[in-house]
Parts: sequence; structure tokens; C-alpha cells
Amino acid sequence: MKFFQFDSLKNIPGLRHAITTRGGSCAGPYDDLNLAYHVGDDAARVTANRKKLAVELGYEASCLVAAQQVHGANVEIATEAHAGHGAFDWDGALPNCDALVVDEPNIPVLIQVADCAPVLVVNQTNRIFAAIHAGWRGAVEGIVGTQVFVLNDFLPDVDSTDFRVGIGPCLCVNCFEIGAEVVEAAQKIAPEAILQRSDWQKPHLDLRLLIQRDLENFGVLMENIEIMPHCPRCQNDLFFSHRGQNGTAGRFGLVAWWEE
Repeated sequence: MKFFQFDSLKNIPGLRHAITTRGGSCAGPYDDLNLAYHVGDDAARVTANRKKLAVELGYEASCLVAAQQVHGANVEIATEAHAGHGAFDWDGALPNCDALVVDEPNIPVLIQVADCAPVLVVNQTNRIFAAIHAGWRGAVEGIVGTQVFVLNDFLPDVDSTDFRVGIGPCLCVNCFEIGAEVVEAAQKIAPEAILQRSDWQKPHLDLRLLIQRDLENFGVLMENIEIMPHCPRCQNDLFFSHRGQNGTAGRFGLVAWWEE
């Protein structure tokens, strides 16, 4: 099974994480390793995929916590009481949230994406992280930077410069055409993330830069932000892409947890 890790985060003691891929076959819109129940794939196959991933990575599949992501900026604190919520179904997942904060061991969480950015914000000293789903709506609402603020509520004496962040595979600027609504919203955070070229009919968004600027506005150092270069639409053989597959696509995921 092929997966990716953030080089800057993979050696943090006790932190385990992985970003999954399609799993090797592109024969259909959900092949081979779709992790989402809400996209039209067979539920039994999704369950099998999630169990397979858990065995491969070394966590308990039945303890997984997932979110019913809504392209917003709400956050939930995932605790032992939430273990198993959404592990094997959509209805049981934590509703109306796009970020999961974890500071307890053995609570694996899953963020699902197919063009939006999976983001991992970590404070090593205090063993706390936020796993985040950041599309344009969440990004312009400041969902990523907000998690630094949320985590600082847990850790009031910690400087934002202590955080490490990984931004995973998401649409590149060439693939991210946007309309006036997005332009207006993104300008409030990072006008430089909106680009226009003579060969483009509409403006395009640099989602990675938008998220980076959001983090910097909350005090995260640029050198503490790792950005993966992969674009799901450009590399649709490797990742699911909602735009690249005309709206019918599985979801790859960011899984993260603390070990004891």
C-alpha cells in the first residue's frame, strides 16, 4: 500500500500519520482505496478498505473517528468518548465539522479529501494536533489558522512559533479555477493567492499559499510549514480528484493519532 508522510512530522515522538492514495488501480471512480461512505461507493467495500488501512498502519480500525465534513470552519475535540464514531459508517461520524483536535493516545482520526487540502497542525511538546480539511471555503474562513488559536486555548503559554504544519496534496494553481465569490473572500486573507493569466478565462487560486498566509497570520513560522507538491487532478492516477473525475470520485485521507 502506497502512502505519504510529512518529512518534518514523521519523526515526532509518538505521532503517527499517513496520507493515503488510490491504491494502485484507476479502473473505476472509487478504485482501489476509497475511504468515503458518502460518495456512492459500496459501503462494504469502504469498510474493507478502512480495515485494510488500519492493519497496514497499525491502529485499531474500530476506534477511528471521522467527521461529516461540510467545507466549513467548525472543529471538534476527539476524545476517548468519541472512539468509533464514523469508523464504519457515515451517519455515526461527528457532524458539521472540518477539523479534529486530538491530545489523547490511541484516538486515530480521519480527514477525507479529493482536491481540498488535508492539513496537520502539531505541537510536539504538548502532544496535541489538529487534522483539518481545508477547501477554499474553509481556507477563506481561516480554518487552518484558527486551529492554532484553538490549540493555544489548550496551551495558553505556548508560542505559535512552536507549531509544525504539513499541507498535503491539493489542487495546484493551474487546476484551481475560481469565480468572483472566491476572489472576494480570498482577498481578505491573501490577495497574492489569486492569479490571472491571459490564457485563463477566469482567475485561479493558489490554495497552498492561501493556507500558508493564514498560518503566518497566526504566528506560525514559514520554515515550520511543509507543503507537499502533489496535485490530485494532475496526478489522478495517484489520488482521487473531484474535478479531475467530473464529480464522481472516491476520497483519499489523512489519518493521524498519538501512540502511548
